[in-house]
Amino acid sequence: MRSRETRSPPSGTVQAHGLRQWWLNLSLRVKGLIVVALPLIALMGVISANLVLQQGESNERNISTNARNLADAATQVLGDMANAETGIRGYVATRDPIFLAPYTLTLTRIGAERTSLRHAAVTAGVGRQQQTLDATTGQVLAELAQLRSATSGGTSARNLLAALLNEKTTMDRLRAQVADLAAGPNAIVAVQRDKITALQTRIELLDIAGLVLALLAGLAGVALFTSGIASRVRMNAENARRLGEGEPLEPIIPAGDEIGRVAESHLRAERLLARRSAELTAARDAAIQATQAKNSFLSSTSHELRTPLNSVLGFAQLLQLSELSEEDSDGVDRILGAGRHLLALINELIDIARIESGDLGLSLEPVLVRPVIEECCQLMAPIAAERSIQIISDDVPPALAAFADRHRLAQVLVNLISNAVKYNHRNGGITISCQEEGTGQISIMVTDTGPGLAPDDLERIFIPFERLGAEQTEIEGTGIGLPLAKALTEAMKGQLTVSSVLGQGAAFTVSLTRAPDLIHIPAPSPPPAAPVAGPNAPAGAGLTVLYIEDNPANVEVIARFLRSRPNTTLASATSGRAGLQCAVRDVPDVILLDLNLPDLQGDQVLNELKADPATAAIPVVVLSADASRGVIHRLLARGAFAYLTKPIELAELGELLDSFAWLQDQRARPAIPIVPA
Repeated sequence: MRSRETRSPPSGTVQAHGLRQWWLNLSLRVKGLIVVALPLIALMGVISANLVLQQGESNERNISTNARNLADAATQVLGDMANAETGIRGYVATRDPIFLAPYTLTLTRIGAERTSLRHAAVTAGVGRQQQTLDATTGQVLAELAQLRSATSGGTSARNLLAALLNEKTTMDRLRAQVADLAAGPNAIVAVQRDKITALQTRIELLDIAGLVLALLAGLAGVALFTSGIASRVRMNAENARRLGEGEPLEPIIPAGDEIGRVAESHLRAERLLARRSAELTAARDAAIQATQAKNSFLSSTSHELRTPLNSVLGFAQLLQLSELSEEDSDGVDRILGAGRHLLALINELIDIARIESGDLGLSLEPVLVRPVIEECCQLMAPIAAERSIQIISDDVPPALAAFADRHRLAQVLVNLISNAVKYNHRNGGITISCQEEGTGQISIMVTDTGPGLAPDDLERIFIPFERLGAEQTEIEGTGIGLPLAKALTEAMKGQLTVSSVLGQGAAFTVSLTRAPDLIHIPAPSPPPAAPVAGPNAPAGAGLTVLYIEDNPANVEVIARFLRSRPNTTLASATSGRAGLQCAVRDVPDVILLDLNLPDLQGDQVLNELKADPATAAIPVVVLSADASRGVIHRLLARGAFAYLTKPIELAELGELLDSFAWLQDQRARPAIPIVPA
């Protein structure tokens, strides 16, 4: 590592010289001391001078206050004595005791007032004058007491004239003494007032001078701070922003302080980032490619896996409809069962992949819990009956609702009930209960009477493909049902937990957010079913079907299925354009449409069919391996009559075609004339 003295200025720098370079090389600590010290020294000088002047002002105020207190105390004594004199004279003249009230009040107060006067005189340095005045006050009180006593003893006012004159003389002497005592303090107060005013003026001038001096020192410190610190900090901040956004850095002035080292670090970081940029770009491109590959895999897996299954299950269903021996029929049933199990496994794997990639579309809305539980119990009842397992559903309030995706909630409960059936004892039981929690949650609990789980296995059961050794038994399964149920529950902002006692069964609890109660409206009764066409059904109006599909095996499955249906004609097209031309030329009664075509996407074909007046009224049934709910809702909203996912259930397709055939037959029947009676 090169020393600071020998290294050359890095690129992207601007050189400084002289005093400026000296200032830049100072450390931030030294710069801070200089910047802070200048205004601080000025401020301390002003404060010290101000304190001295304020102390002098305080002393002058104390002198003035003491003098004023002395004058006030003497005046208070004189006032009370005058009130006492007036009261006694009134009493002597009228002998009415009411005139003694001022005198009595003075007696209660005069002691404290004489003490206050004594303290004020000592403080002011006029103790001798106070003693003379205090003696005169005592004499006046004594004479007033004699006048009161004589009057109370019955002496007439005429006989008390001499005593009254003597008391008046003493009182006049007290007034003179008070006036003489107060004259000095009043003069002192006047002098001190002038002194205090002068000191206040000097303090104000000093404050102004100190403010100006502190302002100048502060401006000098700010100038030094701005030139040496603030502007460079802003430049470093700007360079840090540019560095983060990948922009070229602004040129800097090299300096030996901490800010300069930070600036040099930015330059080194820029060079390092330039070297790493290619690596990061390559890594980003690889990540983008991996993400695109994963998304492409997710979008194509469903179609690619369902396409061969469509042929397997389609031809197996055709065989099932044929006249077979008992042994062959059992074999076909096994093929269908295995194929449908494989289809369910594919669906679960795709759901897990979509959840992990954040591509799972959910529609969270208030869902009535009771109908979902009843449907799941009805669906799983035949499977449970095979092992003599009873499914019991506790009474659930009909209006109880939760925020969930109805389809996914049913999928979670079916998985839990299926798991409870598979791992239960024969003749066991499964209980499904629901209760409202006090925290705004509802809990749906699926409890079984199976062997239960060990405490160490409670978390392992939610690991994909972890079956806790069940793969070595005859119990079928893949180990992804519970992980999928947990992932779906969490995607619905809920939680799936398990509790178990070994040997006594397990309880799985689905906790979801409580929704406001909903009014349960029973589903309307279905209309009378249309007559089902069959080999022996009477011939009605013919039904023409156009199947737009590029996979010959899928076309063959539908063709063989329709051969046994009377008056049903099938035409096929292997591309979107060819299908549009056939639809316009032949105007079929029903169009079966695949989404993945070699030239046009199925949704484009649907849009053009609905836009053309010649084909807009033809019902279009989408047959696709894409089972995404978003795709299904989108195409139904664009005008598709129905959406059937591959592998196609031929019975479901047959029922749909039967309804179209029945409608065609009703249109073909002549109107029955009404004969008047």
